[in-house]
Amino acid sequence: EGFLGGRMKRDGAAARDALAALGARIGIEGDATDVAARTAEGALAVTTAGMASALYKTLAERGLDPRGFALVPFGGAGPTHANLLAEEVGIPHVVVPPAAGTFCAMGAAGADFRRDFVRSLRRPLDAANARLLFETFDALAQDGRAWLEAEGGVRMETRFERSLDMRYAGQAYELRVRLAPETDAAAVAEAFHREHERIYGFRDPDAAIELGTVRLAAVGVTPDLPPQKLTAGNRVSPPKGSRRLFHRGSWVEASVHARAALVPGQSLEGPAIVEQDDTTVIVLPRWSARVDEAGNLHLESAAR
Repeated sequence: EGFLGGRMKRDGAAARDALAALGARIGIEGDATDVAARTAEGALAVTTAGMASALYKTLAERGLDPRGFALVPFGGAGPTHANLLAEEVGIPHVVVPPAAGTFCAMGAAGADFRRDFVRSLRRPLDAANARLLFETFDALAQDGRAWLEAEGGVRMETRFERSLDMRYAGQAYELRVRLAPETDAAAVAEAFHREHERIYGFRDPDAAIELGTVRLAAVGVTPDLPPQKLTAGNRVSPPKGSRRLFHRGSWVEASVHARAALVPGQSLEGPAIVEQDDTTVIVLPRWSARVDEAGNLHLESAAR
């Protein structure tokens, strides 16, 4: 009933009946409400597993531990699903921005101007080719300056980010390595050895290194959007009510809160549901939520 702040009504009974019919077709037994809930939870479990698999792969490719990160969901469905994904992957912290539904638009409005310039080199790393590498970076930087000026870069702070795809001779894959503004052939080699060791756990200082694609990002820095702060309330906002939440095969009673009424420093214990115009945030059992001064909602696992 709180969808879009109550401005759009949905037919809960029709949704229940559709899910119950689907559940009956795949062999789920029980009354219509339980069958619908089990069917919906099954769909969520399949979806969560698919997203978790993709996220595991991305983290593993970069040698990253999910326990060291926070998940930031956005859009209408992101905050509803985020706690499920975080729990599945082992991410202990979720940060839900105040207006999650317009988070992409806010990011576009505040994003830096950026264009990537690339050139293929495909040579072994030695002193002569290192000079060619730096000359290539200089040429790409000239192209980047021309583009930034055409975009109004004379009125903005600019910077250039250099990176290079490299591999040990004979490898079938390359690693992209960030390079410092001023460097030499030895520093380029060491940057690659260090990144290879971070990702794969070893380095081979005696192996030849091959250069791949030279990359330069030209960036025009956009001023940061002014930070927003919630007005401190005189008292903690109580729940607006409660309703049942189906989780892990059974019904639990969840407190229901209005996002707009929460005040900085307020904490909630899961299971809880936080409603706002553009999304709904689910806080699972054994998780808590707290509000910071900017209005972000921090979900944190009790196992953290």
